[in-house]
Amino acid sequence: MTAIKVFISYSWTSPDHEDWVLRLATDLRESGVDAILDKWDLKEGHEANAFMEKMVSDPDISKVVIVSDRVYSEKSNKRTGGAGTEAQIISSEIFSKEDQNKFVVAVTELDDEGKAYVPKYYTSRIFIDFTDESKFAGSFEQLLRWIADKPIHKKPELGSLPKYISEPEEAVVLATSAAKRRAMDGLTNSKAFAYPATKEYLELLSRELEKFRLPSDVTPESDEFIENFQSFAPYRDECIEIVRAVSDYTSDEKYIELIHAFFERFQGYFHPPKNVNSYHDTDFDNFKFFAHELFLHVGATLISSGRYEAFNQLVATPYYLANRADRGQEPMGNFTEFRHYLKSLEIRKQNLKLNRLSLAADFLHDRAGASGIDFSKIMEVDFLLFLRAELADLDYYDRWYPDSLVYLGYGHRAFEIFERSRSKRYFERIRPVLGNATKEDLDKLVEGYRADPQTLPRWEGSRISPVSLMGIQNLCSVP
Repeated sequence: MTAIKVFISYSWTSPDHEDWVLRLATDLRESGVDAILDKWDLKEGHEANAFMEKMVSDPDISKVVIVSDRVYSEKSNKRTGGAGTEAQIISSEIFSKEDQNKFVVAVTELDDEGKAYVPKYYTSRIFIDFTDESKFAGSFEQLLRWIADKPIHKKPELGSLPKYISEPEEAVVLATSAAKRRAMDGLTNSKAFAYPATKEYLELLSRELEKFRLPSDVTPESDEFIENFQSFAPYRDECIEIVRAVSDYTSDEKYIELIHAFFERFQGYFHPPKNVNSYHDTDFDNFKFFAHELFLHVGATLISSGRYEAFNQLVATPYYLANRADRGQEPMGNFTEFRHYLKSLEIRKQNLKLNRLSLAADFLHDRAGASGIDFSKIMEVDFLLFLRAELADLDYYDRWYPDSLVYLGYGHRAFEIFERSRSKRYFERIRPVLGNATKEDLDKLVEGYRADPQTLPRWEGSRISPVSLMGIQNLCSVP
């Protein structure tokens, strides 16, 4: 494979700057790039201007790196000196050729206002920032990727618009947008009506959920079943906006009580309406999934905002389960009511012969991006809820099964919240997330898993590793 040829244009500003450019060129060559530099390739007796013009316009030169500091920028703008000559050649090439991806500026100096020194002909273009020596490695990788046309963020394949957007007449539509706008205005602008507006929105959303109830003839294999799941996504995201505003703009715990009450009402949809006597257990699986997904997103939002006590309040406060009370059973339940085994998804997987470990995990993964929450945070809170149930020593049937961890991959390190908890001070801050468990409590839990690993969740023989996901050996290891 032929090495990519790259010409480096720069100014002889100072010996230190020349040494820096020489180091950059050397690093490029050691990384497999055929860097061309005047110090190496402009021989005695050669005409400098002709050399520069050839380097800039030669079709064999794939890329041109413009190392721009104050001197280079000023000479380019004034068209004086070597940099000025190259500026005339480069600017002509940039504006007359279709392939403008041949040139990039590597900035090495900022002005007094913190703005990059770049030639005027380049001011509207993206540059690579080399002004912070401590970040040289990252900037150099960015430059290498540009040279090789291998960007770190690869454009994904084009998919299809969700049906609730492309065919809104077939989607479930809720009348919550006006209430949501009013609540957001109250929260973000600290208005007096913020609390009643938030309460109004959450209560309205609770009532509107009835519109998602599936007809009895809709089977798990059908398109209508999936379209129902898809239709909930914009309302999930709408609700998360409210929760994010609550997290960011108020510390009053009464707002968390509103969110708790919303989930308490949500649980009512896990059962048939009082006037319905004939039903299947799978008829309510869509509601169970919506609640599960939303609970994870709300938890991730609170943790990302540092609202550890609020997260604990949502998880630790018991939930009144009216359906149990109606049957004379214990009416107070816990947060594990929002994670259920969904038989309908298993039926869909088997009947459509879908070779997937968990459709629930797939749905959680594929729908996560639109909410603005990274899926790694969904997995993190899923694992935390698993630990909460384990630390509480709940009944086997009340365990929290962390479906999303199917996506962990091989060799996953500890989640961020535990990596940061190497610091004892940080661990003390986040202890409410764990129900105020101590390091000793976690050690005891881990010892139990070592003694009986069969109790750990698994998929096709592969078990999760709480030891690794907590980084237990590093926990509280520094002040």
